[in-house]
Parts: sequence; structure tokens; C-alpha cells
Amino acid sequence: MNKLLTAAAAVALALFPVGCGNKSPEGGQPGTSDTFTISAPTSTGSAMTAPAVKQDTPRTIDLTVKANSGFTGKHVTLKAEAPAGLHAEVKPASLDLAAGQEQKIQLVVHAEKNAPAGEATIKVIGTPEKGSPTTDNVKVKVEANTPNGDNNKNSFSINLPTTVSLTNKAVKREASETIELTLKGDSGFNGKKVALKADHPDKIKVDLKPSSVDLPANGEAKVQMVVSPAKDAPTGEQTIRVTGTPDGGSPVSREVKVKVE
Repeated sequence: MNKLLTAAAAVALALFPVGCGNKSPEGGQPGTSDTFTISAPTSTGSAMTAPAVKQDTPRTIDLTVKANSGFTGKHVTLKAEAPAGLHAEVKPASLDLAAGQEQKIQLVVHAEKNAPAGEATIKVIGTPEKGSPTTDNVKVKVEANTPNGDNNKNSFSINLPTTVSLTNKAVKREASETIELTLKGDSGFNGKKVALKADHPDKIKVDLKPSSVDLPANGEAKVQMVVSPAKDAPTGEQTIRVTGTPDGGSPVSREVKVKVE
């Protein structure tokens, strides 16, 4: 019995991590002791465990800025970049950071009343007086602010193939890859027609085919997302945010990660 409980606890920790394990790359002078990092709770590193932010309700997330033993950047300016429908502010907006010092800051996130429900990534950027900036990606999950006791089945979801959810889809420059999205209507969904759009980096072209679908309650609709990076598109992980807006009800968003090669 004890072994079973231990195994169950290990699984729970793996699925719902705690602590401050979502850490940015080194800023300042990477590869030396003259660096600093920004850290957020481990839960903010995964869409599965991202903290909930209700529409029209602010939420505060504690972050940590930590300097390495040789850090000489001294003054660090902080800012946040959020996708459409969300507002994010770092408090304080700057701080003095001595070598070896650690300071707490707060990220205040506010989702607009009609912000798309679903996952979203907020970029927290720290720029030192000397050296390179660094960015920590903080994931949150926007939830509809429904009255207490309202199960609200008038909604829908945007789903990815399991392989894309677990591993970023590789896309070569000057080539195209297609990712199939599945829209699913809840039992009480009455939005009927859902219009789709994609927010993406400038050097990546994204076509949604079709750009709108008829979606019945308990029904499904397939959409092909064609991703085509330009010759000079930045390599590495890139985020595409797909938003579906129904005739009636709240919009829903889903982030799709691709790896440009």
C-alpha cells in the first residue's frame, strides 16, 4: 500500500509541479558569472498546469529576479508583453540588483471581459544596464467569468493532434507544414458559426482552411492550419495563437508551438 501511495504522489508531482522552476535563459553576459535570471512558479511553464486568470479579474503572480555572483548590470528594467485581450504589468518596473542578490517582483495579469478563453503566454523581459536582456515565458489560462453554479456548456474547444501537443512541429524555412485542428462544441453550444484567425510572428505565414466553420452542439469540425516560414524567419520555437469567435458566446484561443529550422 505504501509503495502505491508513493507512486501516486510521484505522478501527482509530475503532473502538477510546484516551486520556481520556470526560469529564463541567462541575461547579462551569458556563459560567465556576470548574469541574471527571471524565475516564475513551475506551474507557469506548462499549459497543463498554468494558473487560471478569469475574464475581467486581475491576478498577481510572484516572480524572482536573481543575480549571479559576478553580475555588474546593476539596474534592471522590467516589462511584460501580452497577447491581444490580456494586459500585464510588472511591479516594480525596474530595480537595482547587486551581485548575488535576489529580489521579488510581481506580474499583474488582467484579462479583458471578452478575452479569448484558453492558454496564453506572457513574456517578461528584463534588460540590464550592461549586457543582454532575458525573457521568461509565463503561461496562464484564461477562463470565462461565469456566475457561481453556472456550468455553462455553451462553449467549444480548439484541439491539437497529440503529437503536436507533446512535441513542437518542425517546419523548415521556405517550406510548408499542415497541422490539423479539431473544433469541438460542448453539449449546450449554440454559437453555430465560428470564425477563425491566427496571430503569428511577422516572418511566418499562416493560412486557416477554412477560415470559418459551422459547429453544432456536441459536434466537431476540422480546420487545416498551413504554416509557411519565410527565408529569413527566425529559427527555434515560435508561437502561433489561434482564436475562434462564435456567433454567440465568448471567443476561445489555443497556442500552437512550431520549431522553425
